[in-house]
Amino acid sequence: MTVSEQLAWAQWWAFAWKSAHEDWRAADKYPAINALYRSRMLATSTLAGIAPCLPPAPHPAVLRLVLASTEQLNLLLALIHSTFSPATAAPLSEAHHQWCMRLSKALPPDMLLPNDDPLQLLRSWVKPATWQRLRLRFPCERVLEMEKRTLSFENGHSRLNTLWQAVVWRITAMTGDNPLPGSSGQGDQ
Repeated sequence: MTVSEQLAWAQWWAFAWKSAHEDWRAADKYPAINALYRSRMLATSTLAGIAPCLPPAPHPAVLRLVLASTEQLNLLLALIHSTFSPATAAPLSEAHHQWCMRLSKALPPDMLLPNDDPLQLLRSWVKPATWQRLRLRFPCERVLEMEKRTLSFENGHSRLNTLWQAVVWRITAMTGDNPLPGSSGQGDQ
């Protein structure tokens, strides 16, 4: 990992609130958090449910994920939904649809049931301290509703790892964006 990648990870870890979804910063919902955020006080993290700790070494796919744009995150969730529930998923381009169909053949269909939120798979894949920060990238109500339920994956971490590495590679490769300074694309995973 390059120094710029390590710096990007450390900055995101320390200031996850800066890339939070607008729902988390809505002035009418969380005025105290907004005031603390604007004044740059450390209490913001505590109010958002983030336990202070040192960052672990990032997985390359997790690093790409946390630095992804909102559009890339929306595509990521659409790809996961289409992979496991193509009948109920929003329409995707033919190329994305075909990619999802091929990926679905390599994964057990019951990993995500039609009524489950793809964020449950993400939450199960990343470490809890990472999830505390990453969850801020998604709509607040969606996260809070999803966190009321948990999925259990017995011996499923390798499948989750395969799934998320593939989807993160897809969203960064297909959009032509490479959020990591100095990285070369799909070969670094």
